[in-house]
Amino acid sequence: MSRLGGAIVPAVRGLLAGLIDLLLPGSCLACGSISTGRSGICDQCGVQLLHLVSLPYCPRCGSTAGPGIPVRADGCGECPSVLPRFAGVVRLGPFASPLRAVIHNLKYRRSDIMSPHLGMMLAQAIRSAWPDGNLQLVVPVPMHWLARLGRGCDHAKILARSVAKNLDLPMARLLIKVRNTSPQASLSRSARLENIKGAFRAAGASPLAGANVLLVDDVTTTGATADEAARILLAAGAGKVFLAVIAKTEPHTAYLGHFTPPVSPVAPISTGTTAQSAEPGPAGKTP
Repeated sequence: MSRLGGAIVPAVRGLLAGLIDLLLPGSCLACGSISTGRSGICDQCGVQLLHLVSLPYCPRCGSTAGPGIPVRADGCGECPSVLPRFAGVVRLGPFASPLRAVIHNLKYRRSDIMSPHLGMMLAQAIRSAWPDGNLQLVVPVPMHWLARLGRGCDHAKILARSVAKNLDLPMARLLIKVRNTSPQASLSRSARLENIKGAFRAAGASPLAGANVLLVDDVTTTGATADEAARILLAAGAGKVFLAVIAKTEPHTAYLGHFTPPVSPVAPISTGTTAQSAEPGPAGKTP
């Protein structure tokens, strides 16, 4: 099958999924149960989501900090030996249920019901982590046009727009993905770095001029994609680049019980978020 054909088939599947969503009663995007709320997920999954958001994490790489392990602004044992070019990261939680299912719906079923809520929660986490507000611009991690055709939407742009609105910052599409790279999911960090190298370029004249940029994506794993995007933005004149994502992919053995909330009464999703307090600072070592 050609690359174009491979892109069209998922697009058709997305349209069919959209028709099903219109015909059937609203269901929870995470567990599939009937959802009566407007957030897109049921109350029980809302409780689980807020528990994930409350977990402490490394503000340098986004990895979940284990029980009793202090959070340090200069990194943790899970950080790569050569730190990425972005100066810090804010996330909502680990890539675990229900965030995993919400992201899957956002990416593959073109369901943007949760986008306003995710954007608001991520903006709250950013304000909490970097209270000085030393950010001037929001930039989404771009998709290649062929991948965008297959997905039917640019989920990172939708998320970035919501984050920018909640932070009262301008959003600009300053990056273009010029190469449709192989999926990163099954690759090692070194292979991911090689796979993504040279995949982005700056989009025309840059208005950066030393501005601190908030780079927005859905998920980070090794940080290779964000690192390459940050390299281009810094070369185009950005002062610093900070990363904001919905979730950080964790190793399968990473504190699995830590991700499960204790049994408690069901509460609505509208509760505020808990984020880290690592203020934007020097970017540390660069590759």
